[in-house]
Amino acid sequence: MKKLVIGTFLIAFGAFALNSVQLAPQEQHFGLQKTAAITLGYDRSMSEKTIKAAVIDSYYRQVCKNGQIVRWNKSYMPLSVYIQDSKDVPEFYREVVMNAYLAWQRASEGIVRFQFVEDPSQADMKCYFKNGNPSDAIGVHEFAVNGNRITSSTITFSKTDKKGHSHDSKQLYSSALQEVGHSIGLTGNSTSIYDVMYPIGTKFNTEITTRDLKTLALVYATIPDATNIPLTQSEKSMLFTSSEILSTLNVPVDDNTNLNEYVGTDVASHLALAEQYRKRAQYDKAAHEYQIVAQTKSDNRSRSEVFYEIAVMYLDAEMYDEAKSAAEIAWNTDENDLTITLPPLLNYYMKRSNTAVQQLEELLKSNPYNKYAYKLLCQIYRDKHHENLLNSTIRRYGKTAGEVE
Repeated sequence: MKKLVIGTFLIAFGAFALNSVQLAPQEQHFGLQKTAAITLGYDRSMSEKTIKAAVIDSYYRQVCKNGQIVRWNKSYMPLSVYIQDSKDVPEFYREVVMNAYLAWQRASEGIVRFQFVEDPSQADMKCYFKNGNPSDAIGVHEFAVNGNRITSSTITFSKTDKKGHSHDSKQLYSSALQEVGHSIGLTGNSTSIYDVMYPIGTKFNTEITTRDLKTLALVYATIPDATNIPLTQSEKSMLFTSSEILSTLNVPVDDNTNLNEYVGTDVASHLALAEQYRKRAQYDKAAHEYQIVAQTKSDNRSRSEVFYEIAVMYLDAEMYDEAKSAAEIAWNTDENDLTITLPPLLNYYMKRSNTAVQQLEELLKSNPYNKYAYKLLCQIYRDKHHENLLNSTIRRYGKTAGEVE
C-alpha cells in the first residue's frame, strides 16, 4: 500500500513548469476568434498553445485511455441528484456526500451544477448506501450507457469498513469526491497523489486541484461519445474531438510504441518517453528522459521538481542508491518545501518510520506551512494506525499546511 500511495507522490511535477517552455513558434487558433473571456473552460476560440498546455498539465490522456468520453450535456445542467436517506448509516453520511457534489460545483465554476431531489425516479444521478462493495472500495460509480446515451449514473457507498465500523467522515468525503468525479466524466484516474482522482483514496485527498479542474474542463470541451441529451450541431461546432485535443501534443507514444525506434523531439515527447519507460520498468532510461526534461527548465525550482520525481521513481523500484543520488541532486538544485522532505521520504521507504517521523516533526516545527511534510506525516500515522497522533497532527498543522475536510 505504501508504495502505491506514496510512490506517485508527484508524477505530475515533471510537467508543472512546461507551460513556460516555448512549444510552438506562434499561437494558432483552431477556428473561431475568441469573443468572450472564459474563467474556466476550453473551446475552439482558444489557441492551440493554450489547449496543449492544458493537456500537459492535466490527466486528460488517462481519461481518454478508457476509449470513450462519457459526460453530461452542459445545457442540461443542473443535474438532479438523489442521495439515499438511510437509517442504517450515521446521519453525517448523507451530508458528506452532498458536500462532495457541492465542492465540485463550486470548484468547477459552473461547468457542472446540481440540484438535490428526494425521489430517485426524478434523478439523473443516484447514491445509495449498501453492505460492502465487490472491490472493497468505499464507493463505486457505474454509468449505464445504451448506444451513445447515458441512461443512469449510480454511486454505491459501503455502509461500513471491513471491520464493520462506520467510515471516518474524512475517508468518506475523499471517496465521495472521487466517485462524483467519475460520475461527471472523469472516467480515468490521475497519477498524482495530490489530485482527487488519484486511484488509491486517502482521507487527505480532499482538495480538488488545478489538474483535476483542467482535466474536467477539457472533458467538457470534447464532443462526447455518450451523453444524456445529444448535442446540437451548434454546440458541437465549438468543441473538439478527443483526437484533436490529443494531437496538439503530437507525441505518438503509447503502450504499443517501439521505444527503441522513437526519438523525442520536444519537451512533451521526452516526458511521454519517460512515462513509458517508467511504466515498462526501464528506470534508467526513464531517468535519462526526465533529465532531458529538466534541462529545458528555466529555473532551479522546476529542475529540482523533475529530479524529485526521478528519486520517487527509483524509490518505487526499491533502487535506493539511485534514489539517494537523485534526491541529492534535487535538494542541491533548489532547497524548498518539497525537496527538504526527501530525507524523511527515503527513510519511510526504507522502513525507518520513526526516523522519518522525527524529521517531519522538526520540519513542521520550523515551518508549519510545509504541506508536503504535513501530508507525509499524516500518511505515516495513518499507515501505522496511530489515530491519536494523526488527529493531533491535524489539529496542530491542518490549518496552516493543509485543509482536511
